[in-house]
Amino acid sequence: MDMYKWDDRLKVNHPKIDQDHKLIIEKARELSECMMRGQGKEKIVQTVDFLNKYVKTHFEEEEKIQKKHGFPDLEAHQKNHRYFIEQLGALTIKIKEDPNSSKNAIELNKLIAGWFINHIKRMDVEVAKHLNK
Repeated sequence: MDMYKWDDRLKVNHPKIDQDHKLIIEKARELSECMMRGQGKEKIVQTVDFLNKYVKTHFEEEEKIQKKHGFPDLEAHQKNHRYFIEQLGALTIKIKEDPNSSKNAIELNKLIAGWFINHIKRMDVEVAKHLNK
C-alpha cells in the first residue's frame, strides 16, 4: 500500500534511525498486504510482537542520540514515544485476545500510519534539522 512506502520525505539523514524507520514501515506494509489477502490473523500477532520489541529499542536509541547532541525538545519527544508505546501495549492486548477483529487491525493500521509516520514527518524531521546543523 502507498501509505507504507518509504519516501525520502521520511529521511532524517541518520543511517541507523532511517534504517529502523524503513524496517518498521516494511513490517506494516507486509501486514497490510497479508490482511488484504485474508491472512492477517497470523501476521497481526507477529507484527505487534515485533513492534513491541523493536520500537522500544528504536526509541531508546533515538533518544540517546538526541541527548548526546543536545536536542532541545527531548522531553516532548520522549513523552510522544511513551504515548505510542502505551497505545501499542493496550492494542496488543486487544489483538492477542481477538486476532480476527477487523476493528483491532484498523486501530493498528491507524497507529502505524497515523501516529508513527506523522511522528517521523513532524518530530523526527526536527531532530534531523538539529543533527545536521
